[in-house]
Amino acid sequence: MVEFKFRHGLREHSGFKIGQRVTMLEQGMGCDHDDVEHTLPAGSDGLIDTIEMLPAPQGLTFTIWIPVDEADDRGIVNVFDQGDGPITNFITAKETP
Repeated sequence: MVEFKFRHGLREHSGFKIGQRVTMLEQGMGCDHDDVEHTLPAGSDGLIDTIEMLPAPQGLTFTIWIPVDEADDRGIVNVFDQGDGPITNFITAKETP
């Protein structure tokens, strides 16, 4: 299981926290650590890696790790900033059963 430790930036913002499981509302694309490109559909699970306030034009920025194979710690990272729109356009809190 992936464990995220607080590194820098904000611990929470906009109702979301570092390490929180989320559902991706948009398709995710990117390369894993082996440089293999993946396209993951909307509805995929994600984990909030960092929340940062960067200088303009980025502003509030969320980095989301989207697992390809969580048991093997393989995944991609997508970054969303204020220029993309509100973070709630891209993620929603994962409902617990």
